[in-house]
Amino acid sequence: MAYSYTPDGIQFSARVDGTTQRALHAKVVDNILGAPTYFSRLLSMGKPFLGKTEDVTVDVVSDTQGEFFVGLETLNSAAVNSTVTLSYAQTAFTQPEVSIMLESFANTGVAGVIPLAAFKHEKAAAEVLQRFGTSVYSDGTANQPLGLGAIVDDATDVSTIGGQSRSTYTTLKATRTASGGTLTLAKMATLWDTVSAAGLESQEPNVGLSNATVWSLYEQLLQPNVRNDYNGNGYPSVSIRGSNMEKAQKNGAGFSALSYRGRGILKDNFATAQTLWFLNENCYDWMGRAIVPDEYKEFVEKVNLGTMSAYEGTGAEALDLPSEFNGWFYQKKLVLPNQAGMIARFYVIGQVVAKGFRRSGRLTGVNGV
Repeated sequence: MAYSYTPDGIQFSARVDGTTQRALHAKVVDNILGAPTYFSRLLSMGKPFLGKTEDVTVDVVSDTQGEFFVGLETLNSAAVNSTVTLSYAQTAFTQPEVSIMLESFANTGVAGVIPLAAFKHEKAAAEVLQRFGTSVYSDGTANQPLGLGAIVDDATDVSTIGGQSRSTYTTLKATRTASGGTLTLAKMATLWDTVSAAGLESQEPNVGLSNATVWSLYEQLLQPNVRNDYNGNGYPSVSIRGSNMEKAQKNGAGFSALSYRGRGILKDNFATAQTLWFLNENCYDWMGRAIVPDEYKEFVEKVNLGTMSAYEGTGAEALDLPSEFNGWFYQKKLVLPNQAGMIARFYVIGQVVAKGFRRSGRLTGVNGV
């Protein structure tokens, strides 16, 4: 596809146009990709996926054999099996990176201000993150990893988790509450209290999450307080891997956030519409493969995400984070046998592994205050 354009500002004559080069910015600037806030956060806290599956034994039944007694009466002595095993298998995603030989010839030399190969490489990586930005909210169907739609559910959409029935073991259900259309502080308090164990900080949500629309509705509830707080203390933020609110004017890894009960409410372009999530991230992890099989080491290498050299903007910044166990791999470029070009691939292999469900919840149907 060829492009022609007329620059804004004073138009030059042919005398200038034919004798002077343009100044081309040395990176491609992303103008289409969204900010996958939550998957970036989850990925940055990744853990290694080990074994053919990741299995978690959870306690799902109370042992009611305990009793008060007064003397020599017969005491309860039945053995109770109170645990089940949740089992999670890996999922896989791939994104191609295609190079056309003649384009590379044209881009070679001092006239190639933006390295075409580096741009295609970094663009492909950013596109991977976009797909996972959506799938992190999914119900795990269509070969996707488990998302919040599966983990934070009460069997409305996802009746089994980790191979176990939520109807049989009700402790595998999370809280899902209909808002009735409006967001209020009272409804937020009810949801928070429902998913929390009183007095235990580790057993209550550590972060809230919504799309920009719901986030702004919450901001409306707090508007006078928000304005006074910003003026007095600075803009609130929460780091990509943090839970506690900080007061500072920040760039880089700080996400703009409001707070509720001392925890940040993040906004994500990909978050489920009309939904406010309260999440306890101690109860699930992104677990990525970390070791390349011996027979593939010549062709596939581990990817450590980092700084972009030829791509900038939202999609690039979302990838600029460390994560040893991200599950990302890169298949090195291979010449296409019957075409003048090469192909490489990114692979992401891993799974979101959930260990608990009662300490997270969602408020659905939020469309006003």
